[in-house]
Amino acid sequence: MKTIWIIARRELSSLFVSPMAYVILIFVTFILGWFFVYLVGAYAEYSMRMAMSPTPQDFRVDDIIIRNFYSTFAVIMVFVAPVLSMRTFAEERRLRTAELILTAPVGTMQIVMGKYLGLLMMGLFMLVLTLVFPLWLALQDAPPEPGPLVAACLGVLLATGAFFAVGVFSSSLTSNQVVAAVVAFVLCLFFWIVGAAAESGTGGAFAPLLESFSISSRLDDFMKGVIDTRSLVFFLSFIGTGLFFTGRVLDSSRWR
Repeated sequence: MKTIWIIARRELSSLFVSPMAYVILIFVTFILGWFFVYLVGAYAEYSMRMAMSPTPQDFRVDDIIIRNFYSTFAVIMVFVAPVLSMRTFAEERRLRTAELILTAPVGTMQIVMGKYLGLLMMGLFMLVLTLVFPLWLALQDAPPEPGPLVAACLGVLLATGAFFAVGVFSSSLTSNQVVAAVVAFVLCLFFWIVGAAAESGTGGAFAPLLESFSISSRLDDFMKGVIDTRSLVFFLSFIGTGLFFTGRVLDSSRWR
C-alpha cells in the first residue's frame, strides 16, 4: 500500500507541474460557475411563479439546482478525464521510461493502482471545489438537503473514477497522448450515451444489455438521492475491469 501511495503522490504532483491542470481547473470552474448562476436564476423564477400560482406545488432546491449542477459536472468529466489521463502511460512509452518502470521491483497492478489513485485524487479535488456552490446556497437560506447532496457527490466521484479507468486503459495502449485521449473520449462518450440509445429503442433486442453498461443511467439514481447497491457494484466492477485490462496490457509489454 505504501508503494501505491508513493506512485499516486508522484502522479498527482506531476499533474500540477504542467499548466494543463490549472487550465482545466479554470475551465471547469468557469463552466460550472456560469451554469450555477443560470440554475439559481431558474430556481428564483420558478419560486416566484409558484408563489403566485393558485395551486402551488412542492419543489426543492435539490431537484432544480443540485441534481442538474452535478449532472453537468459529470458531463464535463466525459471531456476532462481523457485529457487528464492521456499521459499516464503514453508519456512513459514516448520517453521510453516505461521499460524502467516495468522492470522495477514493483508489481504491475501496484503501478496501475498508484497512477489511477493519483488521477482519482485530482478528480476528488475538483469535486471538493464544487462544494463552494452548495455552501453559497446555505448562506442564502436555501440549504440543500445533506442526503441528496452526499448521494450526488458520491455518484459523480464514482462516474469520474469510471472515466479515469477508461482513460488509464486507453493510455496503456499507445505512446501517442492525442490518440490515447481520443480513444478514451470515444469510449467514455459511448458508455455515457448508450443508455439513451437503449431508452430510445434504437438498441433493439440489445437494449437491456446496452442499458446495463450505461454510466448515465446508473448515475441517475444518485442524482435522485438514492444510493443503490447495484449501482455501487456496477461502478466498482467497471473500475476494477478497466484497471485489470490495463494491467494485462502492461504485462504483455513487460514480457515482450
